[in-house]
Amino acid sequence: MTHCQICGRKLTHPVSVELRIGPVCRGGRIDYGQREFDFGGENMHASFELIKHVYGEYIFIRDIGHRQFKTVTNDVQYVILELYDRYSITDETRIFYEDSEGQRDEILHEGKKFIDFKFGHEGVEL
Repeated sequence: MTHCQICGRKLTHPVSVELRIGPVCRGGRIDYGQREFDFGGENMHASFELIKHVYGEYIFIRDIGHRQFKTVTNDVQYVILELYDRYSITDETRIFYEDSEGQRDEILHEGKKFIDFKFGHEGVEL
């Protein structure tokens, strides 16, 4: 079984297996030998939809633009800023998202600055 060398998720698509990086982690355009793959617009920001917002506690979004735009994972700083602007989240608001493969994870942030990803959604029923 092959896993992404960046995030550790299981890889199933032959191109991902060969590159050893999944589509979410590689984003944009990647040149691999003589082949070039385009995995989304380089200048297009992530597209997502609001699923649930419990003000002051958490917000849950779903990645919907992975075929035409950057993914939430690959454009996470933009996503955080958009959440502050669109939904007036606070510095204490936990941010959860569902990626294009149905995986639910948490985006860790300090204020408007991205810190890291945390796999899963411990303690929160989404």
